[in-house]
Amino acid sequence: MDLVDSRAGDIFALGFPALAQGVTCVGVMDHDFRVRWPAMYDRYRERCRAGNLRLGGVMSWKTPEGLLVYNLVIHQRAGGPLDVNALRSALTAAMEDAVMREIPSIGLPPLGDWDAVEPVVRELAAGSRVRLVVVHP
Repeated sequence: MDLVDSRAGDIFALGFPALAQGVTCVGVMDHDFRVRWPAMYDRYRERCRAGNLRLGGVMSWKTPEGLLVYNLVIHQRAGGPLDVNALRSALTAAMEDAVMREIPSIGLPPLGDWDAVEPVVRELAAGSRVRLVVVHP
């Protein structure tokens, strides 16, 4: 069974038990995530300002609705290129956490240049029980 799937839709409406998104080291995240969960955004920014989130790290957040969000620190700065090694480290940590929590799948938007990122995502998924679903808007 292929552990990476792709579909179109609204990532927030598809009923995933967990979501992941790419963020920066300097407090920049996707607008939709930031607006939907301002407390998560505030905590993330605090951790960035304190220097507690570094490239390749991950910050998980449980929403009031019970959804788990993995903030993958994969960009040094806003508008900067995605760091593939940081993606490998952050996504591995998120998937290991998901296995520990018995989360079967994680929804994520396409990250960076998908042609360059997809092989890494497929490689990581192949070694895990967690299904990754890339949701294209």
